[in-house]
Amino acid sequence: MPEAPKTSQSIAYVNKLLAFIDDAILVMVGVGIITVAALLMMEAVSDFIFYTQHSISHIISDLMFVLIVMELFRQVMRQLSRHTFSLNPFIYIGVIASIRGLLLTQMKIGMGEEDWQGGVVKLSVQAGIVLVLVICLYFYSRCKTENPL
Repeated sequence: MPEAPKTSQSIAYVNKLLAFIDDAILVMVGVGIITVAALLMMEAVSDFIFYTQHSISHIISDLMFVLIVMELFRQVMRQLSRHTFSLNPFIYIGVIASIRGLLLTQMKIGMGEEDWQGGVVKLSVQAGIVLVLVICLYFYSRCKTENPL
């Protein structure tokens, strides 16, 4: 019977070590995400300074992508803070990505860079994705408030 405390101490040590490694990796991921977001912002500012006709769609694309990246960063921060898992950030990312696709496709159609029929199909699919994700968010939020864990 004296072996049980020694085993539980070694398991506790391994758990602490693995939690530390997990946190270190999450911090590195967070720093990488912030670095990517900063680079994207610099690219958007560069596009704004050296403006061309195609820069507006590119700037909007970059800014929307920064929003997506920052939502991923918020999820990493939630993991570091040991908050419970939530689907909300991922639904938000899907909505932002679909709206980004809507805006870019609409601009391409307006500039004549996209075939009208193909563009309308893309717009319809992206709008459908936004609708489905918003409905999912509604039901997920409603179920979460009615049945908290």
